[in-house]
Amino acid sequence: MRVMNAFVQEDTVRQALVEFEQVEQAIRDKRRASGMDFYVPNAMQLRAHQSAARTLIYCGGNRSGKTTLGAMELCWHLTRKYPDWYSPIRRFTHPIKAVIVATEFPIIERVIEPKLTQYLPRGYYKFKRTPQGYVSRMTCEDGSTVDFLTNEMGEMAFESADWDFYWGDEPQQKSRYFAIRRGLLDRQGLTVLTFTPLIEPWMKEGLIDIADGKTIEVFTVTLYDNHQDIQGRVILPLESIKQFEAELPEDVRRTRVYGQFFHLRGIVYTEYRSAIHERLWTYEYPDPVVFVLDPHERKPHCGLWVWVNRLDDLHVDREVQFHGSLQTLKQHLLLTEAQAGYNVRRRLIDPNFGMSPDAPGSNQTVIQALGRAPFPMRFGEANDDKEAGRFAVKDYLHFDETKPLSVTNKPKLWFRRGGVPLTTASVQNYQYDDWKGRLKDDRDVKEKEKPKGTDFPDCIRYLCLNRPSFDSLTRQPSHELTHPVY
Repeated sequence: MRVMNAFVQEDTVRQALVEFEQVEQAIRDKRRASGMDFYVPNAMQLRAHQSAARTLIYCGGNRSGKTTLGAMELCWHLTRKYPDWYSPIRRFTHPIKAVIVATEFPIIERVIEPKLTQYLPRGYYKFKRTPQGYVSRMTCEDGSTVDFLTNEMGEMAFESADWDFYWGDEPQQKSRYFAIRRGLLDRQGLTVLTFTPLIEPWMKEGLIDIADGKTIEVFTVTLYDNHQDIQGRVILPLESIKQFEAELPEDVRRTRVYGQFFHLRGIVYTEYRSAIHERLWTYEYPDPVVFVLDPHERKPHCGLWVWVNRLDDLHVDREVQFHGSLQTLKQHLLLTEAQAGYNVRRRLIDPNFGMSPDAPGSNQTVIQALGRAPFPMRFGEANDDKEAGRFAVKDYLHFDETKPLSVTNKPKLWFRRGGVPLTTASVQNYQYDDWKGRLKDDRDVKEKEKPKGTDFPDCIRYLCLNRPSFDSLTRQPSHELTHPVY
């Protein structure tokens, strides 16, 4: 009997192994048929895929998942098999004409072509190749086409064509970029740019600095963003990332690990991480709010509304950039605050402009003019100590990247994701001016910021140096309120 039972058990095990192998083979066959079904994005890739912007910029360090994101975007458009969570605004319902622009054909051969063949269904496409064996066109069974172009080709190759979708892998040459963009107009096409910002600095001011989060949305990603996917599975081991980072010079590290433009080598707030410091929230509670204003005579006025929680964390909730007189600005601010339900308890203003005359020949300062009835807005002078202010901002941004985020290890300065695009872009790219002294390659805290794009960073500096606390704001006597009671 025991012998018979042993035979039965062995046969059961053998049958189970056969069935298991059949399942494994079926999975392998399906993966070869369509790798798209097995794609799991990381958190930053998921955010980018869900964007509704017509132009999507995914700028990051090496191995941060850039090419994978671009390839998946193209594969979904070619097959029209979109995930449920993909933005409906960016979906196609018809065969498309697409173009890929890379730096050179060997890159297409080594990187882009394997990605496309990995994810597209087997047999869904065929390649046309150059005499040298490089891919020049892909044709899909539904009639969709993909043209492959490189910066090595003449400029005429980029003209006189129209496309539905443009994927630029790695930094794009300016003239070729705009030639492709003209080809998207008739079809209201989409653009995806994936690159490590080592070259083509024009893309910084020409694209990223003008991004509004609606027509152009930018995602600056790091190697750490590609540590694991949204299911918690490891993509890049954390120790490998840290070792790679430790081996790089500082300038190169900022680009290859954190996705900063290489020509921006004087970044002030190196502590800033978009994936960490930008969060989603809705202002629904009567937490005290601080409003910071940087007014100007010939430029738009800039300001920020920041709410403070019981841990004294600062949450930059809304930004304003306003053209107009002080009185129209005041009306706009009051209306915005009433609509948002802000409990404004303190107002800070640039002391230099705040104490200047509100009009030529006037004996009244800007602060006094804003404080006039009706609905007086009482501003206090901000501290304009630039050196101390920068240290204060750095302190609020700081957290230990080697440890998990927790109540005791977190930043104290947060930005509403997608809600303050001008602020996050300018803080992230805030630079020291070029050092002109004897120690050409050294930088210290006494260096001056570049004057361009400092308005919102100035507001952040005024805010952090003021160090507002929940208790100080909520316990402020009513006669000292810096806003009208609505």
